[in-house]
Amino acid sequence: MPEYAYPTAEPVLLYVENGAGNVDIAAQETDRAEVRIVGKHADDVTVTFEGGRLSVVAPKHRGFFSNDGKLDMDIVVPTQSHVIVKSGSADVSVEGVVGETEVKSGSGDVSLEDIAGPAVVDTGSGDVKIDEALAEIRVRSGSGDVRIDIAHGETSISTGSGDVRIEHSHSPVVVKTGSGDLEIMEAEADVAMSTGSGDTLIRTARRGRISSKGASGDVHVGIPEGVPVWTDITTVTGTVHAGVRGAGEPEEGQPYVEVRATTVSGDVVLSPA
Repeated sequence: MPEYAYPTAEPVLLYVENGAGNVDIAAQETDRAEVRIVGKHADDVTVTFEGGRLSVVAPKHRGFFSNDGKLDMDIVVPTQSHVIVKSGSADVSVEGVVGETEVKSGSGDVSLEDIAGPAVVDTGSGDVKIDEALAEIRVRSGSGDVRIDIAHGETSISTGSGDVRIEHSHSPVVVKTGSGDLEIMEAEADVAMSTGSGDTLIRTARRGRISSKGASGDVHVGIPEGVPVWTDITTVTGTVHAGVRGAGEPEEGQPYVEVRATTVSGDVVLSPA
């Protein structure tokens, strides 16, 4: 079981490649970077540290994108480190606060705790879970589900068939999906959803423009009492139900919600939040 330790007084740039197994990264208040590797071919992994860059690369000739020679990598880096990970089927887990983050995975799941810098996550079929994103984040997935607890920065998500769930969005959200559903528990800025058959559910929209375009998906938006609402809704065979009371024109500086929904056969519902 090879182990490595490198003293460092600053955050590092961490670069990892692992075809199969696990990549577990912990960002901590520490003065050194550490790497531990477990697996049949652990001794063949190339580990280097130079100029603030820590590189951990599994050998591609043993099947980088296959299950041959699974490797478990445990890595500790200083808080706010820049993280780049490429994996085939390996699951990726990052605990603690990291800076700019880039993760690309074929079928492995991706779990990130706190991201302080811009982030890009790209998966084929793996699920994506993010606790808190403080800056802009972009997520692309073929069939995996995407969940973000708190999104402070602008958020862009594209999926083929996976569902998207955001607990609390403070900045604009753009979601494109083929058949996945979008659910946001609380939205405090613009939300734009385009889908083939997915549903759009925003339980509480406090302000901003809510835009949903789809073919057969339903649209449900919850509006807090007293918040003015403007609507532009079109559905061919679906029904429209507005269960909120009109609040009149917004006063200067008062938040309001604008709902624009276009669907062929989906229903559109506005309800009290």
